[in-house]
Amino acid sequence: MARVEWHPEQITAEIEKKAMDRLEKAGEVVAAKARSLVPVKTGKLKDTIRVVRLKGDPKLNIRVYAGNRIKGGAFYAHMVEYGTVKTKAKPFMRPALNGSKGDTMNIMENG
Repeated sequence: MARVEWHPEQITAEIEKKAMDRLEKAGEVVAAKARSLVPVKTGKLKDTIRVVRLKGDPKLNIRVYAGNRIKGGAFYAHMVEYGTVKTKAKPFMRPALNGSKGDTMNIMENG
């Protein structure tokens, strides 16, 4: 009788990697849409839109970020998205996510 080796940790790691690859691909769709929607004056904010694969818990997660805290960087992404007492909101991240739902679902379901 042949002996079958069972290594569930390898299977789990492969499934997690494929899921993360799909999530990252879906995040890139959202980021591209956000780049097309963001108001552009200098281009600084548009250049900061990026997809980040998180590490640690929860390890199966990606984020799409806009803005940065680097000195002289585009720290004002939230002010553009939500507005301030002096400026009207010009949302680009939420519309990008909402406008990409069909494409992201397709990526998650079909690769």
